Amino acid sequence: MVLHVAKSSFSNEVEHISFPAEAEKVRYAVFGVEEFGGWAPAHIVGGDGAAKIPASYIERDALFSEEGVQKLNQLARLVDTMDLDAQKVFSGALMVEHAKCLDDVLRVAGSLDSYELFPGIKTDEELGHFLVDTGPITGKFVFAEEVQPYLDYAKIGAEQRKLLDGAHTEQGFVKRRENVQTQATEAHPAFALTLASPTGACRLNLPAPDDELERAKRALGLDDLGGAAIQDVEIGYPWAHLLPTDSATLEDANVLAECVREMTTEELKVFGAVLEVEEPRSFHEAGTIAMDLTDYELTTSNEREYAIAALGYAGAGDEVIEMLDGFTDFDALGRCEMEADGVRETSFGSVRRLSAPWPQQEPEMGQTMC
Repeated sequence: MVLHVAKSSFSNEVEHISFPAEAEKVRYAVFGVEEFGGWAPAHIVGGDGAAKIPASYIERDALFSEEGVQKLNQLARLVDTMDLDAQKVFSGALMVEHAKCLDDVLRVAGSLDSYELFPGIKTDEELGHFLVDTGPITGKFVFAEEVQPYLDYAKIGAEQRKLLDGAHTEQGFVKRRENVQTQATEAHPAFALTLASPTGACRLNLPAPDDELERAKRALGLDDLGGAAIQDVEIGYPWAHLLPTDSATLEDANVLAECVREMTTEELKVFGAVLEVEEPRSFHEAGTIAMDLTDYELTTSNEREYAIAALGYAGAGDEVIEMLDGFTDFDALGRCEMEADGVRETSFGSVRRLSAPWPQQEPEMGQTMC
């Protein structure tokens, strides 16, 4: 990192100071500039390469103290490793955080992974268009096509920029990364795709928010993730083997992951049972099942208990059931009711469909139908 020190940006007397450096040598160089041609205070007026970005944020006093120079040395080690993309994020992140001093600059430089850059968005209107265009994927800002020409895209973008606490820069729109996705993936088993393109591969946790999809595009060098190949599917649920991963698409997988994330423990068992019965041929079909999960329920596999429950649904009270006990083959009745209701046995428990019972299965050899 090389910083330019001079009395003003128009001065011909400029000291180019390379960091890391020793505090004494830095002070000596700055004193030399200040004493030249009559004393006047010197300031950091620029820098080489990536050092240009933080130059205007570094206060003059940092050049005169051991602590200040040590911080500049630390900053140098961070800045000198930044590639062009990181420099763009760095520049925008300083604006997002309203940096005012060297401490602010150091904090941002050491946490660039906490920020996201959208290079194609430089105005509120462009941000508004982006939010509406990606609405079908994110489920937010969804408008019918016929009304879209009348939308105030600049207003939509401005409101979201303030909500996201982001900033427009010459390089694009910069905002902090959301922690919601990280927390969600920590609280749930893995649900991820590894996408690949001729330029590389990228692992994407699902469901993926807009900024993660944009990050994946940049990492793969693609304008549309529909052009990425699915290299690997990672699903950490016990029913994962029931999903036809060879026919997965990013859009369908993202929808399915969104549904799965909202499921309770009981609903996850129901979903596994239904997958075992329905045998979906695609992630799209599995997603349809997930969105219609209230049409299914787990039930007892005990024939006697099922018969008693069926009698209760029919209006028989406890006294009537007690009278029938000893004179009724509850097991046979339960078996017939289970067949009529289309109950299926699965490795996740007995399950039935409420809207229309599944067709009866062909009886095994020796099994008697009621």
